[in-house]
Amino acid sequence: NESEDRIRLAGLTESSQTVTLWFTMRLMSRLVSHCISLLNKEVLEQKKAPTANPQFKESIQNFAQKSAEQQITEETAVNVSADSPNHLVIEIDVKNTDNGILLIFRGKSSSVYDIFFKREQLRQWLGMLYKIWEKAGWQTQIWPDWMANDHSQPTSEKESVH
Repeated sequence: NESEDRIRLAGLTESSQTVTLWFTMRLMSRLVSHCISLLNKEVLEQKKAPTANPQFKESIQNFAQKSAEQQITEETAVNVSADSPNHLVIEIDVKNTDNGILLIFRGKSSSVYDIFFKREQLRQWLGMLYKIWEKAGWQTQIWPDWMANDHSQPTSEKESVH
């Protein structure tokens, strides 16, 4: 939402109800930073990467990100109706499990929604979020170079915002 400077996540609950969750840049920045930290920690543990070589770590992350994004399968977009619940997310709990990451979104009311991502799905979601982030014109300093490398377009193809 350009006028409110927020990102909208449209989702479908287990009971097939559509819902809209709104995220501020401030809250989403914290979530992205935390997820990136989890992915960095995981890659170091799994690959036994030497912590002294940042280029090696960057290459591993870049490869893992490319691989995950190549596995994306197109899905039908969730179309929310006018009577679908809308919630401004004010708090996000992140639970790191052996199987993946559970994100729990909390609104001002007692509304709570969650989504579970396997590691590869988290990378895919972050890749999509990065593209939305750029389109929104939000500053990309929180994103690591390994995420930004394959998403940047030549300057001539970028849209100009006035």
